[in-house]
Amino acid sequence: MKSLYFAFLLLLIMVSCKTAREGNTGVSGNIGRSPGQLLKLEDLSPVNSLTIDSVILDEQGNFSFRLEEKEPGLYVLGLPGKHRLVLELRPGDTVSVTAPDGSKLEDAVITGSPASSEMKQFFEFTGRNRRIYDSLQGSLLTHQDDPGFAELSKELDESLKPVWEAQRALETSYIDRHLNSLTSLLILNQGLGTSPVLTFHTDSVYFLKLDSSLSRACPGNKHAVFHHNRIIRERELEAVKKQNG
Repeated sequence: MKSLYFAFLLLLIMVSCKTAREGNTGVSGNIGRSPGQLLKLEDLSPVNSLTIDSVILDEQGNFSFRLEEKEPGLYVLGLPGKHRLVLELRPGDTVSVTAPDGSKLEDAVITGSPASSEMKQFFEFTGRNRRIYDSLQGSLLTHQDDPGFAELSKELDESLKPVWEAQRALETSYIDRHLNSLTSLLILNQGLGTSPVLTFHTDSVYFLKLDSSLSRACPGNKHAVFHHNRIIRERELEAVKKQNG
């Protein structure tokens, strides 16, 4: 009788594992030049990330993950010591990630998740803007002890404005096109130098319409709820400032 019980238990475990691997959402692809490497899939929560699965890339660099998704989520694909790739996964998605040379996951081609693909392009443009912005700021710091620093500072500030405005336009345009996507929450928090480009004080309209849209599209989603609570805190801070002002 015991043997029958343990046989049934083993079968139940095997079926459960198979069901988990056959989840309704899939991420697969190929990462070149990385056979035998450990590839992790992490759940990117609002406060941290948690590894939920991992696979060893086969001899050709192929991999496959299956998840049982009930709502949209943000995930990270990562290899040890290499760059990482952020994805938005929705229930039923079949996403392909291909990085032939394996040098940078950020250079991968993404199909099956339009928001993820556009987000990758966004970060490519943002990277260029950051390099220009950091270079100009570096030049300013290099000459901060020069006699003509004040004039140079004005000139560099004028040079920084177009970069800042281009980044702002990039972020607001993305958010307007993806109001129902969790990826917009990541874009909302991007910045240049040490400062965020969009803030609640100056750009509350983007915070609010994203909150309204995600609350309808993803009710109860942890990312949408975190953003909603953030807006509550921002409003409370503004109320305190007005009282103290």
